[in-house]
Amino acid sequence: MFDLVKKIMAGPENTEMSHEEELRLAAAALLFRAVFVDGNADQDEIAMVERILEEEFGLSHDETVALMAEAKEDAINASDLYGWTKRVNAHYSMDEKLYLMEKLWQVVLADDHVDDLESAMMRRLAGLIYVTDADSARARQAAQN
Repeated sequence: MFDLVKKIMAGPENTEMSHEEELRLAAAALLFRAVFVDGNADQDEIAMVERILEEEFGLSHDETVALMAEAKEDAINASDLYGWTKRVNAHYSMDEKLYLMEKLWQVVLADDHVDDLESAMMRRLAGLIYVTDADSARARQAAQN
């Protein structure tokens, strides 16, 4: 009982997550970072994140909503991308990284406008997860189709 109380009082950042949950949160937080980077949380972009999380992770609506809330908070409060990209680099294959880039581009493109801040974040993110500019461009093209 005492351990449960300590865990609750410690807050969500100190609760134990499975490896899979940690990777889902990293991907979801990056998707939300793409939503918020331009300072305009467009509803089309948020809806795209929800669709991606439900479809890609096979989550129920309630699980998706919970993941979105946690990822949104992480994306808003994080000072940089390194915590998430470190997990991506450690656990994603190159094909998975390219697929993640495609999903990120889907979010950025959801409002039919790519802001300079969004472009800069995508270039930076690609570099941090070792995706070439050419591969990022291919991911963008795939996201547009």
